[in-house]
Amino acid sequence: MGAIVEEYRRSPEYTKLAPSTKKDYLGVLGKFEEVLHVPISDVRRRHILGMRDSYADRPGLANSIISMWSILLKFAVDREYVLANPAAGVERLQLGEWERWPDRAVDFALTHFKEPMRRAVVLALYTGQRSSDLIKMRWDDYDGSAIQVTQKKTGTRLWVPCHADLKVELTEWKRNATSVTILVNPASEQPWNRIGFSNAVRLAIKAHPELKGYVFHGLRKASASLLAEAGCSALEIAAITGHMSLKNLEIYTRQADQRQRANAAIAKLENYRRKT
Repeated sequence: MGAIVEEYRRSPEYTKLAPSTKKDYLGVLGKFEEVLHVPISDVRRRHILGMRDSYADRPGLANSIISMWSILLKFAVDREYVLANPAAGVERLQLGEWERWPDRAVDFALTHFKEPMRRAVVLALYTGQRSSDLIKMRWDDYDGSAIQVTQKKTGTRLWVPCHADLKVELTEWKRNATSVTILVNPASEQPWNRIGFSNAVRLAIKAHPELKGYVFHGLRKASASLLAEAGCSALEIAAITGHMSLKNLEIYTRQADQRQRANAAIAKLENYRRKT
């Protein structure tokens, strides 16, 4: 396996990757140290599942490990070192990323998180962006009224107007800025990398039992839900979040419409009972 890893890292498949992706891959490959001595012909599906399950408490990392197994073994199949890829079709773990943070969870994080993570929560809630895009936001992307974003996942370019509360926060943060990016790793005073940020967020959430079951990506859903509850259409929400499909966003708007209709119905009932 060690020889396959080294050959893959010299291959065009790896060298053509973006620097940030290479860095992410190297972080995941660091978890493969215990299997580098294993003959690739001896690798079985049960070994891959076992490695996945050993990181069950960190499902995002577990899924990245499965993806890396699949990449390496496909590479080995293409070069005829093995005949089959035992990682193909291995089931990923559920991330729970679509669990919306309710208002109480958001308020708790804003009150109890230390400043580096509190800042990340604020930025996620008011811009609706993924963590990979949040950590890339630079001060020169902010013009005083909006933040420009080119989403890493889709390449979509967005101009995201800043809520008045976010402008207040940005003004204060910029006054003491020490990095080109808005979010900064406090340990190095440098921009975050994806894995480092993911680990920091995970630890911040884990430190508070009140937030058990939530993951950072759930703030993106919270942001979309709040926009829907404010009366925004699916197209208006997508203009902020950059969603390519409106299907999920329409769920948020339907839920918001249902809540508004339900409130209106109870208000009518209360008014009726007072009259009678």
